[in-house]
Amino acid sequence: MKKLAGRVLFLTALCWMQFFAAEAQLRLIKDKQILQFSGRVVAGDSLTELEGVAVYVPGTTRGTHTRKSGYFSMPVVAGDTVVFAALGFEKLYMTIPANIKESSLTLSIRLEERRNTLPTVDVMPWATEYDLKQAVLRTKLPQDPTEQLPVIPPPVVYKSITDMPAMDADANYRYGQGIQQGQREARFRVPDILKVFSIPIKYY
Repeated sequence: MKKLAGRVLFLTALCWMQFFAAEAQLRLIKDKQILQFSGRVVAGDSLTELEGVAVYVPGTTRGTHTRKSGYFSMPVVAGDTVVFAALGFEKLYMTIPANIKESSLTLSIRLEERRNTLPTVDVMPWATEYDLKQAVLRTKLPQDPTEQLPVIPPPVVYKSITDMPAMDADANYRYGQGIQQGQREARFRVPDILKVFSIPIKYY
């Protein structure tokens, strides 16, 4: 029972603290000038409008985003610090003058580009460099690489079609099937050899 009473007392005190903090903030806002802050956000070259730039006052719920034309508009209080943040650009902080008397303020905001350089990453199938060295040391290379290569006989070239050996029925059937198979595959095959044709140019 005592724990429950203590929790209720703690929550009540917390609510009163939040209430008094909100009242103090409202009093500060009432004492200062409230104005409509608007403008257009562009890139460093002043030609490209930036869309989706976050425009907000830190520590408050006041904020917005720029439209396709880079336009934004939001209520601010004199003396506020407005932040302009976007991916790929330097964050910009702008303070509204505390002694401003106008009800609106329009400015053109320019954001400078920021280049993010990422460190290089070496991807290896081994966990450490020591494992890589051990794998290289355990690799066994053949004594003569040419001995491992298959021996391909040279193609037979006949001088005349009459010198070719006669094909039987099975060979003739396999030959025809091979031609048809090649024609079917040619429909979907991407050519791996690019032929460049040169056209002679005549000068007159």
